[in-house]
Amino acid sequence: MSLAYVLVISDPGYETSIAEALLKFATVENVHILFGEYDLIAKVRGNNELDIKNFIISKLMKISGVKDTRTLLVADELQK
Repeated sequence: MSLAYVLVISDPGYETSIAEALLKFATVENVHILFGEYDLIAKVRGNNELDIKNFIISKLMKISGVKDTRTLLVADELQK
């Protein structure tokens, strides 16, 4: 399994609708609306890096109001 955190810059006023749209996808574990340079962060899990790439390109980037993204691919997941 691969894990990534995707930071999203949205058009003003689209934060909630983007978060709700993201939560409909099985690959998205959770979404937080942020203050600062980025408007949202989504925790995305896929079978491999290609799954995550395909999700971002074919689904996330097509959500209305998404302006830009930055993907942080997790190298190693440590759990408590």
